[in-house]
Amino acid sequence: MGFVQLKSRYGGSYVFSITTAQHEEQSVLEMLQKISPNATKVYGLSGTQKFELPKSEVTIANVFRAVENAKTKFSIQAWGLADTTLDDVFIKVANEASNGEARLS
Repeated sequence: MGFVQLKSRYGGSYVFSITTAQHEEQSVLEMLQKISPNATKVYGLSGTQKFELPKSEVTIANVFRAVENAKTKFSIQAWGLADTTLDDVFIKVANEASNGEARLS
């Protein structure tokens, strides 16, 4: 399976990262659940969180709007939205392989 096929199969999401005060992590989660009910938290550490947002549920404009609105409710130190990278795809495939779930055929 080539890189393009891997990315199309496993890369149907945006990667959203955000840094806030640690006590505001739940507020971030609530914000994301409103715009993307199937958002998946990849990790969270000391206020920095990373999520996968299915492309089928969100638009870039909606994410920007949600972040701008959230800035009035809690402090956002940094945030970013990116397309899934090949690194993200390989991590997902490796995690599935270690759980016995991945099949590349």
